[in-house]
Amino acid sequence: MDLIQKIDNLEKERSKLFDDLKSLSGEKLNLQIKGEWSINQHLYHTWLVETTTESYIKTKTKYPDFLVQMSPMAHLKTFVLKLFLNLGFKFKAPKIVNTFPDKIDLNELNQNWALSRKSFKTLIEELNTKNLSNLAINRHPLLGRINMSLTLNFFELHFEHHKKAILKLKK
Repeated sequence: MDLIQKIDNLEKERSKLFDDLKSLSGEKLNLQIKGEWSINQHLYHTWLVETTTESYIKTKTKYPDFLVQMSPMAHLKTFVLKLFLNLGFKFKAPKIVNTFPDKIDLNELNQNWALSRKSFKTLIEELNTKNLSNLAINRHPLLGRINMSLTLNFFELHFEHHKKAILKLKK
């Protein structure tokens, strides 16, 4: 599957989830149980990870001569991360992506995320044109330097991880 198809599939899944959640009350969307994140906080965090990643990639690709090849270990680290997440392990998110505004509006977040995905798709197209997508253009806290394909794989893994938590909270 190419990168454009991956981002399109991610967007379809995101849109389905928001459609599924729009019937919930604001109270249910913002309900925190035992200090855990609310549905809106899970969504906001997942969106924030993607937008900060996009900003980072845009900055790094301004200087393509400094980009390096991705280490083959990144694939192994991704496999291990997926395994750990499937086993129920949790990882503490960096502070930049786990700080939330006082009020999170589902409709506004939906619109912002849709725009972010369009912007990310444009970024992918630009990187493909410049032949930069296969270089290590992103730095993940656990996976290290990864290319665009692994970045999108992480987005999918990350989204599915938080979607499980969201659906559990929805019940």
